[in-house]
Amino acid sequence: MPSMQTTPIRILLADDHEIVRVGLAAQLGLLGCYEFVHAWSLTTLLQAAAQPPGCDLAIVDVYMPGMGAGQGLASLCEAHPHLPLIILSGASTLPHASQWRRWPSVRAILHKSGPLDGLRAAIDLALAGAAPSPASIALPAPDVWGHLDALAALSARVARVARLAAQGLSNAQIAGELGLSEGSVKQYLKQAFRELGVMNRTQLSLLLNTTPMP
Repeated sequence: MPSMQTTPIRILLADDHEIVRVGLAAQLGLLGCYEFVHAWSLTTLLQAAAQPPGCDLAIVDVYMPGMGAGQGLASLCEAHPHLPLIILSGASTLPHASQWRRWPSVRAILHKSGPLDGLRAAIDLALAGAAPSPASIALPAPDVWGHLDALAALSARVARVARLAAQGLSNAQIAGELGLSEGSVKQYLKQAFRELGVMNRTQLSLLLNTTPMP
């Protein structure tokens, strides 16, 4: 019986630090069947994105040489509107993040200090959103820097409920874990959604798994 061949997912890694690209490729390579294309500036990014057979996803450091204050991202999105894009940055602030998250290609905005599992979750969501599927699968990118103050301001009980929900526990399971009624859990979750600016559990999970916790 012939063995099944798995076609690798081609990921474009764009960062001007080689150690970041190589390290990220090594770590992600342990988590899935990926093939990596490297870029280290806006010029090499646009060249790599245009090179056949193309890429399934791009992970881009927003502050590489030539990127400007979003002009480089705009050039990439205009040239390749169907290429899902994950923005990666080590900056403490991203003043243009609210603008970037409105671009259809941008599926997540992540901090380099975030957990690898969070990046893996963002990759899975981005690839799901790029496939022919209901538009609801493609989630807006969470502006993680804008949520840091909100995360710090959550009450201990609301934060605990939100963390358990982000881990995939049901309302009944959370109620049992914390000794609450399911009605109380539902109200705490509504409060967490409102204060964090998310609309459902999937967005909550992505936010809490990719945001550096205060």
